[in-house]
Amino acid sequence: MLDKVFRKKNLVVVGLNAGTSADGLDLAAARINFQSVHPGIKYITGQSVSYPTVLRSMVDDAINNRLRSLDEYIYLDRRLGIFYGEQASRFCRSLIKSGIKPDLLGSHGQTVRHLPGQVKIGRRMESGTLQPGHPESIAGRCGLPVVADFRQADIAAGGEGAPITSYAMWLLFGNSSHHRLMLNIGGIANYFLFPAGDKAVKMMAADCGPGNSLLDIITRKFFNRMFDQGGRLAARGVPSRRLLLALMADNFLKGKYGPSTGRERFGEQFARKIIGMAADLKLNKHDILATTTELTAAAIARTLKKFPRKYGLNEFYLFGGGMKNPYLIERLKFYFPGISFISVDRLGFNPDYLEAVCYAVMGGLAVKGIPSGLPHITGARKTSMAGRIVQPTQG
Repeated sequence: MLDKVFRKKNLVVVGLNAGTSADGLDLAAARINFQSVHPGIKYITGQSVSYPTVLRSMVDDAINNRLRSLDEYIYLDRRLGIFYGEQASRFCRSLIKSGIKPDLLGSHGQTVRHLPGQVKIGRRMESGTLQPGHPESIAGRCGLPVVADFRQADIAAGGEGAPITSYAMWLLFGNSSHHRLMLNIGGIANYFLFPAGDKAVKMMAADCGPGNSLLDIITRKFFNRMFDQGGRLAARGVPSRRLLLALMADNFLKGKYGPSTGRERFGEQFARKIIGMAADLKLNKHDILATTTELTAAAIARTLKKFPRKYGLNEFYLFGGGMKNPYLIERLKFYFPGISFISVDRLGFNPDYLEAVCYAVMGGLAVKGIPSGLPHITGARKTSMAGRIVQPTQG
């Protein structure tokens, strides 16, 4: 089966992405043409599936270090793989019914730990990252090869393993004549800047700071809702400048760390910090959420403030759940007067499934033996071949 995939010049690949928000799975199919040096990529369709309540609770426990044993982690890895495999199998069957036959899958897994430069090995601090989602279980249920563990080769080469989709994003959006900036407001906010030209080594990418995950945590704690729909709860509050200045003093937001971060820094512990400071300032719950939303906007602004003038940018392309928060977008417009915030669907890609498309692209690159690591982005010592290939069990 894999030999046939290796030989094909045109592949249909299904990408699976479970983001930092840890609320479910995105699936996207893309057609990738490898007949030229620069692969042609066309989005086909996508779908989102929420985690069942028990599974979501286990993922949340893993992220927040509440699993009681290694056995529970092993169970979670297998349970996620089975869930991903079941959903991917249904998705693939629907593609086949419409006359589209998938060739393979690319699965990112669910990040439950991301430790850039925080793991002490001997006398050195190294990076580590962990994404359960048992690819063998996915392959077994779909009967297709699966490419997974995209971050580990970059980690082994001394990088942070993030932002790992940079090369796939460059293939999708790099342009020989136009500068472009893509802003992803997912669980963590990050950006991809593509200066005009045909060289991926010129692009820039990094995490900006907190995104939806921190907002969701605050919303659950104070309003007993899963997220602040439309930013309406935050819009009823007034951001506290004193609290914002204190939060912006975080070392990552001051640029003292590498290109990536995660919920280890901007998750439950940071939320408790916000709540403690807010209590001292006697802020109400709407003001706390408004200030947390302002933190996301201010962190993005601090990271991106030099780019509009330097590259003559007058628009940012948006994807990620945060683009559906009008209040957050309003605050971004405050920091970037004159900049238009435009959905990435203007460029032919559904913003809800763009990251899943990236993992489809990375899966295709892996089976073609094309390296997709960008050392100048992640801090790795050399370019890496991202992903390992898992074949379905025979018989």
